[in-house]
Amino acid sequence: MLIRIHLHRYLVPFHRHLSTRISDDYNYFKRSILSTDHFQQSLPRLPIPQLDKTCQRYLAAVKPILNNDENAYKETQKIVADFRAGDGKRLDAQLRVKNASNRQTSYISKPWFEMYLKSRLPLILNFNFFLVFTHDQQQLKPAARLTNYLISSIRFMNTLRANVLDPEIYHLNPKKTNTDRFRKYLRFVPKPMAFYGSVVQKAFPLDMSQYSRLFNSTRVPKPDCDVLETHNDNARHIIVIKHGHYYKVNVLDGKGELLPAEKLAAMMKYLTEDLREEENAYPLGYFTADKRDRWATVRTQLEELSERNKQMFKEIDSSIMVICLDEDAPEKLAKSLSKQQLAEYVSGKYLCYNASNRWFDKSFNMIMLSDGTLGLHCEHSWGDGVALLRFCNDIDKDANEHNRINSTNYPSIQSSTNDCIQKLEFHFNDQIKKEFEISRQNYHEFVSKFNVNIFQEPLLGKNLLKKLALSPDAIMQLAIQMTYYKLHQRFVGTYESCSTAVYKHGRTETIRPVTNETKNFIEALTKSTDEKLKKDLLKKCSEKHQQLIKEAATGQGFDRHLFALKYLQEIENQEPLHRLYKDKSYQLMNYNILSTSTVASKHIAAGGFGPVVNDGYGIGYLINDEQCGLLVTSYLHRELPSFMQAADESFRELAAIIKS
Repeated sequence: MLIRIHLHRYLVPFHRHLSTRISDDYNYFKRSILSTDHFQQSLPRLPIPQLDKTCQRYLAAVKPILNNDENAYKETQKIVADFRAGDGKRLDAQLRVKNASNRQTSYISKPWFEMYLKSRLPLILNFNFFLVFTHDQQQLKPAARLTNYLISSIRFMNTLRANVLDPEIYHLNPKKTNTDRFRKYLRFVPKPMAFYGSVVQKAFPLDMSQYSRLFNSTRVPKPDCDVLETHNDNARHIIVIKHGHYYKVNVLDGKGELLPAEKLAAMMKYLTEDLREEENAYPLGYFTADKRDRWATVRTQLEELSERNKQMFKEIDSSIMVICLDEDAPEKLAKSLSKQQLAEYVSGKYLCYNASNRWFDKSFNMIMLSDGTLGLHCEHSWGDGVALLRFCNDIDKDANEHNRINSTNYPSIQSSTNDCIQKLEFHFNDQIKKEFEISRQNYHEFVSKFNVNIFQEPLLGKNLLKKLALSPDAIMQLAIQMTYYKLHQRFVGTYESCSTAVYKHGRTETIRPVTNETKNFIEALTKSTDEKLKKDLLKKCSEKHQQLIKEAATGQGFDRHLFALKYLQEIENQEPLHRLYKDKSYQLMNYNILSTSTVASKHIAAGGFGPVVNDGYGIGYLINDEQCGLLVTSYLHRELPSFMQAADESFRELAAIIKS
């Protein structure tokens, strides 16, 4: 009896512990040694650059894009000098006072959020971007692959919310610092000093404030200015969109834990393979692709039409995430399209096509094509690429390592709704139906102008460039500049995004890749036959670009500072803008004909976004160990093929110089 009592006392807690551990293993990633917010308290604040340096950097960036117009440059110098001594000095002092009294955020946070949320342009092509995961090496059925990524997404969410997701850290020497030993050391560094304890070892913690808007979040259209909503009401469901219909799918049980993998797979199998419905005659996705004031008006009309519509919106807005199941078959198109044409088609699908099967307002749409291609379409106002890339890296790694639904167990899983799937249906009246036709027409007219093209060649890679002490990013940017110059013989406003996430509530800073160094090199290509001169100029381009990267990443660019001063004068003070902001040079600088950004991840096959001006290009670029590539979007039907041909020539010309 005594033995049985003792066993009862010890076995019950053991079973409870075992049950909890099994639950944790399924519902969470491995718990981090450090809490997710370990560094948030100690993150440094985004610095405001010195006004003199901002003005100097601005003038240096302006000069090459004025294309030898000395009179314009002299006029700009006078305007900048007047700004520096007058309005600029006064506004800069005001900005610093405001910044000192608002220490919980960055000076750019509010103006930058408003820049996105006050824009009345459609989200697609103007702001939203996409990322596509690398090809599924296991060649699973789409529903099987989707189930694994759904499970990994919820595991990421649970781990984040439990504050045990590994903090995001940029490691300069990952072999030394991306280790459990290093994390154990940091655990004993008090939170107010944790950032500095890490930086001493050349490991830079990043701001994670944006991550809270990954899930259960949406952008809601409102007149004049949209709002971001995150629902913390313990929603247990996702939304699946197929044929323009909306399905509420519960993926968590009453305790908030993930349903078993086989049960989730049965539902994904039903939705992907067995659910057959006619296309929705009135999918609201077209409204989410329209201008924001128009969508705000229609949404209000829908909500006023019935309580049911209000509830339908709440279900979508509060959902953990949205999954879009597209049924056109790339595997069939592959028979009639080249590999490149197919890649371009897929990129268009993720960026802007098929609005009937999207909800562009959500923080992200996870999109599954019928051949198993998987990726994200991302709304941009709430956060930047750093948060999305971390999410993609983690769930891709987790889904492939754990592989809970695989080619062995999937065939035996029976399709089922498991009483967890509910169709959401909106009420419409004749007025809404008329508005729908207008938005659908607006959408088709808009995207009909859109083009996408891809360049990918093993001409240059990181391995070669690093051996020669050349910056891979500098060389990619130089090739882009060479490409445009070949076509137009001039230099233009160019935007390269750089994260400032090493600071509290940092967003991005702009790198301006057109420099006097790039101008000298490109002009020398046509004027000189001296190969040594070209190599020397190329080296200077790389060094200058590395300097600009360092300045931008440490909050020492000039774009955000000037933007914040403009916001302060125009919006908060409601004063007439200084003539610096109306000057031809400032207009040229901010008319970004070349808008560029890069993604570096072995988990991502492609990423892209739309052009920001009608006669410009949106250029997502990648460079890995042995090859480089561009994904170029444009509204210029006739010019895009010429641009891609010029890009091919530019990369070959650069490769010849570098390899010689």
